[in-house]
Amino acid sequence: MTAKHSNRRTRRGTTIVEAAIVLPLLLTLTFAGIEYGWMMLCDQQLTNVVEQAARTAATPTSTNASVNSQITTQMTAANLGSSGYTTTYTPANVATVATGGSVTVTISIPYKNVEVTGVTLFPLPTTISSTATVVKEGL
Repeated sequence: MTAKHSNRRTRRGTTIVEAAIVLPLLLTLTFAGIEYGWMMLCDQQLTNVVEQAARTAATPTSTNASVNSQITTQMTAANLGSSGYTTTYTPANVATVATGGSVTVTISIPYKNVEVTGVTLFPLPTTISSTATVVKEGL
């Protein structure tokens, strides 16, 4: 065996070992980037849904049913699911708020309902939620 042939084998073995060390790290970073990007997108979509729901709740003729209907439609359109989330109103009945009073809408969704990779090698939130407060409009 020549020294040249042995040197080629050593380089080849080194390359395989380096790849075995670096590949898991690169895959973890790739999946983390995908998951965190998706989480930020879902959070922004949830914020948009909550803001629209709060605007609806601020109208003089709004009811919990009309706000819930809008939330369901928008959550489905945003691919956040039509169920599995919780909606909270403060006060509990948006129709009873007097003109000039404030209405708060909060939506929370378990992150496991929207996760994309399912890889749990990195910290992720258990829930994502958004809140919006508006002033009730008058006639």
